[in-house]
Amino acid sequence: MKDQYIGDIGDYGKYGLLRFLSGHGTSIGVNWYLTSADGRTDGNHTEYLRDERMRAYDDKLYDAMAKIASRKDKHIQMIEQSGILNGLRFYNELMNFDLLSWRDRSAARAAWHHGALVQLKDAELVFADPDNGLSSTKKQSTKDAQKFILPNEIADYYNRGQQVVYYHHRPRKNAEGWARDKAQILTRLPDARLLAVSFNRWSCRTYIFVLHESVYASYRNTLDRFLETAWGTVKVDGKPAFIREPI
Repeated sequence: MKDQYIGDIGDYGKYGLLRFLSGHGTSIGVNWYLTSADGRTDGNHTEYLRDERMRAYDDKLYDAMAKIASRKDKHIQMIEQSGILNGLRFYNELMNFDLLSWRDRSAARAAWHHGALVQLKDAELVFADPDNGLSSTKKQSTKDAQKFILPNEIADYYNRGQQVVYYHHRPRKNAEGWARDKAQILTRLPDARLLAVSFNRWSCRTYIFVLHESVYASYRNTLDRFLETAWGTVKVDGKPAFIREPI
């Protein structure tokens, strides 16, 4: 997550999903996986805010995104304080480890992750929002590892009884890499159940749920209901916003 992309089309879908889950009784903690701005504009898709058809998914959220996206000084606290994600807990510590030595990067990442574990300990579901998604090959000391959630971080939440859902940018994975990353989760957490939904606007953004067996059926039913809302039924340019993702 980067401040520079706040309010883009990805945010619209992401917050729509979180609002539905929270509104149906799920206690959510959000770890933004916040990283520094990089000056790029390739992901800053706000064209949807000039397309009134997109209001159909969540008009209150749409209007809030329009106000925030237009700000030149936008930052993640604007989302936290806007009221669109009422009741959620947040961890917004910045990861900015590139200039550190490999040893110091590892220690800094471990300390950052520990802070998230403490801040989000009371949430039923932890939502992780890394820039790119899961990596099965990066280490804490790797220079660009801050763009990814690491398998051990998912396991730390899961093993203390929490559910996890994380953002994954699907175009960055070929089929082999995708299978490898899923295997990394299930190798560490063999009893975990996986669910996924994808937001197909401009690019494929997938949200992968790592769940305990005891709650799997409940989450599946909740996601079924989500896909029965406008997010899964209203078609713009011939396709719905969200679809179930085979996994």
